[in-house]
Amino acid sequence: MPEILPDDLTDVDQWYFAVGGLDTQQETLTLGGPFTLRRLRTFPTHEQLAMSLTSLPVAGAMALYGEKIVRHELVIDASRFEDNTERIFPTAEAILAGLRIRTGAEIVCPAVCERSWADLRTNPPNKCRAFHFERGLSHQAAAEPKLLLPDDLEWVRDHLATVIRLTADERFETAVEALCTYMLAATDRMKVAQLWAGVESLFGRRIGEVGYRLRILTALLVEERGPARREFSRRVKKMYDTRSDVVHGGKVKPADLATHLGEVRDLLARLLQRIIAFGRVPTDDDFEELLFEK
Repeated sequence: MPEILPDDLTDVDQWYFAVGGLDTQQETLTLGGPFTLRRLRTFPTHEQLAMSLTSLPVAGAMALYGEKIVRHELVIDASRFEDNTERIFPTAEAILAGLRIRTGAEIVCPAVCERSWADLRTNPPNKCRAFHFERGLSHQAAAEPKLLLPDDLEWVRDHLATVIRLTADERFETAVEALCTYMLAATDRMKVAQLWAGVESLFGRRIGEVGYRLRILTALLVEERGPARREFSRRVKKMYDTRSDVVHGGKVKPADLATHLGEVRDLLARLLQRIIAFGRVPTDDDFEELLFEK
């Protein structure tokens, strides 16, 4: 969360969160209520950022990302929050988490501004407040943007309240944080380690014999009874074998490591989707019911 004083939240009509990692076919997509995702038609130059914003560090960070990465802004109508303006930024975090869970995209949100990023060129010098939002390593190579469809945004809208509610569970919160911040790790090995920590956090201490029980529990949660569940369990077993090589310093080819990274990210996103649909992080009793149900 950015360091923002309460007074900063009271006199702003709309907040504009810079979003990278997504592509859209529409200029504007609405999540309903006070939330809109808007494509940026123009992007300020480094000089325009430095001239318009009150924060030079934010201007520098945004310039490093640039228009090749930051293609959209999440617009939140602050007036709709009335006396609950302190919920604006946590809600933005939940929306970004929902987008990552749904799409698996490598989304970045480096900064938030009180004016549209597309309009900064017309702002008076050093009059527009902007804050770091999600700090990252902007020099790292970014994945190709993922196409966001209206169905994806509808999923986020329909499940936003559940995502916010489940964040109170430390296991879910840890898994979401792993998915949202793994890109900040310095190497692909560390990224893989963080993603697997997110996967394992969802099962608490119940995975005593980690490799075996993890593949069984994930298969129970993700797939319906039948051949697909068995095949999924085998896939997770193979992934966990690779995980052991990666985390414990074994030799892994760079191409294989990159493939494994994508597989684990997709696995974690899929698990989170299932838990959100389930409405809670499953208990031992829940898993027993999944195991023995007809």
